[in-house]
Amino acid sequence: MIAELVLLGWGLAAAAQPSRVIRAYGDRLDGVCTARPAVSLSVGRDTSMPDERLLIVEYPLPTGDPAGRDVQCAAEHQDWTAGRAIEFQIKSAHPLRLSVSFLDRNHVVYTAWRELKGGVWQQVRIPFDEIRPNPFFQPPDAKTGAPLDVSDVKFIAFAPQDQTSGQMSLGSFALSK
Repeated sequence: MIAELVLLGWGLAAAAQPSRVIRAYGDRLDGVCTARPAVSLSVGRDTSMPDERLLIVEYPLPTGDPAGRDVQCAAEHQDWTAGRAIEFQIKSAHPLRLSVSFLDRNHVVYTAWRELKGGVWQQVRIPFDEIRPNPFFQPPDAKTGAPLDVSDVKFIAFAPQDQTSGQMSLGSFALSK
């Protein structure tokens, strides 16, 4: 009986786990894109994280286009209400400031910035109660002033905000409590 309960509990946890994933990376780059061909995207692995496929991004020097190095990832699960934060692991070749953004149900762009160390894997956690509307851009149809609504999020995007070219590797984006 105990073994059956353990297996049932494990099965329920395993069944619930996929809904927490915002974006994972398979063999191909389906659902992952950039508007600029100078930003190179690939899927690979790192010996320190052998069980996870990683998104590898090589990006050029910044240009006059503020979105010139943005990478957009379609959300595999668009209802994020089960979580209280976004989490992912990242390794940048050098220290940099990273922006992470998404468009909520009200079409408001929310953005957070994180300072990253270079050459080491680090866990990034962005609580929903800390993320703010992007002060630099909002779409014309954004319902600014409305509360954050993560019940229908189509994508998550990120970009380096440094003044150099470089490379970064990212693990899956996921929701956390």
